[in-house]
Amino acid sequence: MEALTARPSARCLPPCSPWLPGELAGLAALVGLLSSCTSPTSTPNPTRSPEPSASASAAVTPTNSLAVTSYCDALDTSIPGAASALAAGQPLSQTLTPVQQAWYQMWASMVPACSEITPDPLSVQTKNLTNDEISDTSLAGWVQLDSNHWALWEWAGQHDQWGLMRFLLSGNGNAATEFVESGGKIVDSTPACEYPVKVYAVSLGAADMSSLTGGRMTAPGIGYALAWAGPCTTTWTSASGQVKNYDTAAGQEYLELEITQTAMSPALGEYLETVGSADPGTNSTAQRILEDSGI
Repeated sequence: MEALTARPSARCLPPCSPWLPGELAGLAALVGLLSSCTSPTSTPNPTRSPEPSASASAAVTPTNSLAVTSYCDALDTSIPGAASALAAGQPLSQTLTPVQQAWYQMWASMVPACSEITPDPLSVQTKNLTNDEISDTSLAGWVQLDSNHWALWEWAGQHDQWGLMRFLLSGNGNAATEFVESGGKIVDSTPACEYPVKVYAVSLGAADMSSLTGGRMTAPGIGYALAWAGPCTTTWTSASGQVKNYDTAAGQEYLELEITQTAMSPALGEYLETVGSADPGTNSTAQRILEDSGI
């Protein structure tokens, strides 16, 4: 099927949109502040080690679950002083509860309602094309973490959580984070826009890994080819009320190539951190890999 490029990439290839010079100092101060907190900050872990596996094609339905349900609330709840502290890169003087601290460590200014970050994913067609570099079980586990990620990303896009969006992009930003930071909201009309319907795991050589991650990863590894299926509409509403819709028509698909690593957080347990992402319309390496995967 045709891969649409009109829809903005939800996550782009780092370095995407760098922090401005003044923001870098603020971010450094914030990172130092969070590192000094009594609760541990989330620390990225290496990508899962390869495991023996037979290549397979299967349909997976991720479960509707949260990793750590005690670290969310019944309703969205603002963290006192967090929004202004994050925006200014200044220390937060308020004393936070453990739950508030856990989310603030991920640059969030709110604790989300459990219902809003509980995934409601679609059935996913998976293929393990890694020549036994990872197991089918590992691929299914990645799909589950990915569905958790997209539920969190959707919530962040609707609730001014640009800091959390940057956090999930390994500290980088993109068009979506900048739009939300400016006061905009990004809303997917249906789960078809939010969750991919195909996930193919592919082996990537060292050169491709380096190219797709901006030099962050230089060893061979695993990438994930994703496809979202129409019909669906993603709506971007600016702070001034201007609305722009990005449509994926019925019978068409939107494709992206993702490179991630797993990390741990008190609020989320194990979660995905994006190291590189690209769509075929903006990156020739991604286009070649996506075409080779047959997705």
